[in-house]
Amino acid sequence: MIRRNFNPLSCDLDENGPESIHRAVALVQLFCTTNTLPPQQRAKLAILAEEAVTNLYDHGEVRPGFSGTLTLQGSSDAVTICLCDSGQPFDPRMENGSEAEMPNAERGGGAGLALIRAWADITDYRSEDGVNRLEMKLRD
Repeated sequence: MIRRNFNPLSCDLDENGPESIHRAVALVQLFCTTNTLPPQQRAKLAILAEEAVTNLYDHGEVRPGFSGTLTLQGSSDAVTICLCDSGQPFDPRMENGSEAEMPNAERGGGAGLALIRAWADITDYRSEDGVNRLEMKLRD
């Protein structure tokens, strides 16, 4: 059960991918200490946030001047993950779902989108004026 903390926690993302990913993971840890989540939900939230932010740097064509924000918020019935960024637009709901979802054994990755789709409901995606906004709710 989520402790009722209606104040969102957020971190900034910038051109430095490894540092931004580190900040995202630290944000999840802080969120989990201020909200009561079962261990499985904590693990899923950490993986979802890390995968979503990592995908920005792997596929979002991050360029000088890139900026973004990762925000986590708990409510009485859900954990919401909101990712806003100035990277390449990508609506994860529109991907055709073929090999893009399959892990890539050669480079050790590629399962991020499949995990996001399995563990979260994508409630909103939009790209306006050079800013992408992805909102997801962690599934129980």
